Amino acid sequence: MARKTLWEQDAVQFPRLLAEIMATVEINDSAWRELCESMDLSGDEILQIFDRAQREWERLLGNSR
Repeated sequence: MARKTLWEQDAVQFPRLLAEIMATVEINDSAWRELCESMDLSGDEILQIFDRAQREWERLLGNSR
């Protein structure tokens, strides 16, 4: 079986996507409230997910060098 490329690996692309969204997208108060409600999470919990994604992305970048 052929090995997946980085592009095909969800464990790489998901933290990458979340890290890039947090770095580049300005989320207004209304969108933030809607996100919290739709995920049934507090704002702090969502920020923890973004932080975890950023740490994972940085770890993956470090491993690829």
